[in-house]
Amino acid sequence: MEKLNLLDTEYADIIANSDNPSFELQLVTLGVDPTEARIKTRFITLLKHKPETLEEWEELMSVWEEACGYRPSAENINLISALLWEKQDENGDEEEK
Repeated sequence: MEKLNLLDTEYADIIANSDNPSFELQLVTLGVDPTEARIKTRFITLLKHKPETLEEWEELMSVWEEACGYRPSAENINLISALLWEKQDENGDEEEK
């Protein structure tokens, strides 16, 4: 844990509470501040699947704003949809395979 420059409690928090502990630890290893690593990990995780409910969309919008510093425009959403989600829609959800 010295290699990561994390306290035992910080490491345990990542393992217990991160959406993707491995990715978050990689970010920290690369020198990303642990708080920023948590925000970016959450953002990337939420982008993996197209939101289905209003609550999921609002969560994505909030995390996007926190991670990127601005609220996404319709154009941003359309680009993400074309790059990430339309392929999922064509092939079915990854978890259903």
